[in-house]
Amino acid sequence: MKAPYLGRLRLRWCMQCNLPLLTKRCAICGDPGESVAITPPGDVRPAFARDVEIINRAAEKQFGTRLLSEDSLVVLNRAPGEDVLDEIIADGAVLGALRYDFEKGYVLMPSPAGAQRLVKGGKGYVEVAPDVEPFLAKGASVLLPGVVDFDPEIRRGDEVIVTCRGRAIAVGKAKMNAEDAASRTKGMFVKVRRYSGEAKDELPGGRSWDDAVRANQQVIESYEREAVRFIREIAEKSRKPVIVAFSGGKDSLATLLLVKKALGEATALVVDTGVEFPETIRFAEEAARAIGAELLVARAGDRFWRGVEYFGFPGRDYRWCCKVVKLGPTAKVIKEHFPQGCLAFIGQRRYESEARAASRRVWRNPWLRSQLAASPIQEWTALHVWLFLLKEGVAFNPLYQEGNYRLGCWLCPGSEMAEIAMLRQSHPELWEKLRDLLAKQGFGEAEFLHGLWRWRTLPRGQEQLARKAGLRVRRRRARFVYTLERGEELLARTRFSAAFEDIASFARALGIKTESNDFIEVEGIRFYRDGVAVAVAGDRATLQEKVRRMQGVIERAEHCLACGVCVAQCRYNAIEIKEKAKITERCSACGACHERCPLVRYLVAKAEVVFEDAQD
Repeated sequence: MKAPYLGRLRLRWCMQCNLPLLTKRCAICGDPGESVAITPPGDVRPAFARDVEIINRAAEKQFGTRLLSEDSLVVLNRAPGEDVLDEIIADGAVLGALRYDFEKGYVLMPSPAGAQRLVKGGKGYVEVAPDVEPFLAKGASVLLPGVVDFDPEIRRGDEVIVTCRGRAIAVGKAKMNAEDAASRTKGMFVKVRRYSGEAKDELPGGRSWDDAVRANQQVIESYEREAVRFIREIAEKSRKPVIVAFSGGKDSLATLLLVKKALGEATALVVDTGVEFPETIRFAEEAARAIGAELLVARAGDRFWRGVEYFGFPGRDYRWCCKVVKLGPTAKVIKEHFPQGCLAFIGQRRYESEARAASRRVWRNPWLRSQLAASPIQEWTALHVWLFLLKEGVAFNPLYQEGNYRLGCWLCPGSEMAEIAMLRQSHPELWEKLRDLLAKQGFGEAEFLHGLWRWRTLPRGQEQLARKAGLRVRRRRARFVYTLERGEELLARTRFSAAFEDIASFARALGIKTESNDFIEVEGIRFYRDGVAVAVAGDRATLQEKVRRMQGVIERAEHCLACGVCVAQCRYNAIEIKEKAKITERCSACGACHERCPLVRYLVAKAEVVFEDAQD
């Protein structure tokens, strides 16, 4: 997987103070920092005690000893991979990477610098003769004739340390089991990933994150000043009421603090999606009060669970959930409190994803027309955010200290499977709930454990993983069947169960051309009071387009979740929300609310359309 370049790699290391730097010189000793060769995008973050524990547990299991000492200051860098892949940086060196394997769990992939610390454990080693080392330095792998000794418990696919005279010189992966190596005289034993004959000394420990804050004081204060200036300028230009989209995560917490500093006051909008971690909602509400921000809470209630009944489980390529449980409730709160619109400061950063790297610093979300969005921390890395929060001395979400990389909905398909495995440990009741829900959606146990439920249609890489695991995954989508009658024109017929008045309400968005006691007509689509709907067209392609519009009206009338997304699209204040949306006579028939309705955009648009000839 290619590593995306999202911005400049900023990590350096003060070798004198043994501290990570985001600037060229250490503010404590004045020495220039050495660049650390990390993998893009380079969104480094502190390793908390739980992170260190997970790394050391993997090290002890594989190599018989710990990789990290308790007084080391460690940062992690999330790199591209099949699942979680975190580079481990300490003492100014990349000591390896922690990879999550669907079958084995966490696997430590040491670098040569990390292997030098692990070789004392006496496990996972392959000793080679001195005359082999020059060949390894040129890129060769370890062949059996050059092997002197090895750990008898090595299994094919294990990470191993190649040693020479007891000194770690390379790392790689075993290509056969130890017992096979013992019984053979030829063949490749270790595919070498990286060679290094240079030893890397451990630096003195005992440093704290308070020291890291002092070492980066100037750069953090510089970023803070720029963000505060940006907030004031945008607020003055927009002249709209200001809110902060506050999720309870580190980025939105930093943004809330910055807005409070810049404007002297802040309003935090918290969205309770109904599937947030309970700790996150509690923390968000407590933090807003502690900072002195006014608190607004948008609650989605049970809309996610109701939505699953109609849409099926969401996916990375099928994100109806964000619209229903986040944007909809947000739109309703904005309409209630800021009918003329608002300016929302959002903790979005370019280092999070390619999409966010391409985003402007000020933008409008097409799903929230009345909200102008701006990101004060667009150019910050995660380490900038953490050092700022530590400088401010504020409490942050306790879930980070439990090893969580990101915070959001606990069943989000955007999660990595390592995070789902962590959910099993930290919130077993939620893990069981997710497992049961996916089983009801038709996902087997193997599909669940390999994370194949996270897509509606698997991308190529996931298809390859599924085949490798011997799994065959069905494409899941809704299917609508229409009776087809052939005459001078094609006519498709279906039935609906919604009240005729609800059908008429939602059809208004498309522009009702004819209305009578028995039916209403919308450009070749008729809805009859007796529950029959028909669409007429001269060719099959046009008929398909019309039946999707017809089905969209039916789905909205029958299954409206009152999520509020349509409210954000309407410029004429023509939509009322109670148990479901109602489109009033003020409607201009622009169709914006229809096209953006999640039922239309996700369920109907992605459904399979089937025509069955009418029986004579």
